[in-house]
Amino acid sequence: MKTLFLCVIVFSISIITQAQTTQVEIMDLSVIPGIRADIQPDTTDLIVLFKIKNVNIAAKAYYYFGTVHDAGDVLSVTGNIIGQNGTYYLQVNGVQKEILGYTVTGFIKLSNVQNAGFHYLTVFVEDNNGLISVQNS
Repeated sequence: MKTLFLCVIVFSISIITQAQTTQVEIMDLSVIPGIRADIQPDTTDLIVLFKIKNVNIAAKAYYYFGTVHDAGDVLSVTGNIIGQNGTYYLQVNGVQKEILGYTVTGFIKLSNVQNAGFHYLTVFVEDNNGLISVQNS
């Protein structure tokens, strides 16, 4: 009887969790070292790209640079996804970049210590209802 009860609870939690996820999806995460004209010797610029599905309901993008998966213990950055007249933009650290097609591009500056310290980058998106996408690392 205990086993059946436990299975029902786990199944119920699974259904609730699935119902709570957003329709926004992110795919194909990539990170490229960036070169900018204002480069400083003690920083590293990274270009973080990913593809997004259903950008029209996306509100924020979260970037967690961490020593372990899903952690932002080295650096956490939040970007706003803004829609204007059917065109969408990602704004991170004061830089606004148009989302072209399905591709989101963010420019993130790390100190050399932060760059050396992170081993994982986890990215996820929050929709305009506060629901979170599946993390992409």
